[in-house]
Amino acid sequence: MRPQKISREQLLHSCAVVFKDSGLHGTSMEALARACGLTKAAFYHHYPTKQALLADVLAYTHAQISQYLFAVAYDEQRSAAERMAAINQRAAKLFMDGPIGCLMGVIAVDAPGASPKLLTAVQAFFDEWAQAFAHLYRCHWPAPQAERLGQQMVALYEGAILMARTYQDPQRIRQAGELALSWLDNAPAATASGAG
Repeated sequence: MRPQKISREQLLHSCAVVFKDSGLHGTSMEALARACGLTKAAFYHHYPTKQALLADVLAYTHAQISQYLFAVAYDEQRSAAERMAAINQRAAKLFMDGPIGCLMGVIAVDAPGASPKLLTAVQAFFDEWAQAFAHLYRCHWPAPQAERLGQQMVALYEGAILMARTYQDPQRIRQAGELALSWLDNAPAATASGAG
C-alpha cells in the first residue's frame, strides 16, 4: 500500500499544534499520525522517530514566527516604538490565538528529557527573539543594556504567555508589551550607538 499524501508544510503545521497542546512527552506518534490524517504506518514513512519529527517541527515553527514576528523589528520604515507596538500586537494574537503559539516554551518545559539538538533549536529561537528586541532597544540604549533588555523581554513574554494561558487572560501578554514599550520611552537621553 502506498503512503498517504500530505504536504510537508501541512504535516509540520499539524504536528506543531499537537506538540504545543501535549508537549514532547505527552505526544504519541499515533496522535501525530491522527492529526495529519494518516495511518500510523504512513506516518512512520515520513518520520521514523518523534525526535526527528520534532527537530523539523521546531525549525518550521521558528521560521514561521521569525517571519511573522521577529522580522518586524527590522522594518526600518517605522520608528522603534511603532515596530515594538506592532510586535506586541502580533505577539498577543500569535500566542493566545495562533495554532502553533509558543511551541518553543512548551518544549523548553520538557527540556530535561530532550536531546541536545532539540535544546539547541529552542535556544536559537529564544536568542533570535532576544536579538529582535535588542535591535529595537539599541535605538535608545547602549548595546550591552539593549542586549540585556532583549533577553529580559523574552523571559517576561514567556512568563506572560504561561500566565495568559493559565488564566485565559490575554491581558497578561499585552502587559508585557506595555513594559517593552515603556523601556523604549524610559531610555537614556543619548547613546553612543545611534542605531536605528
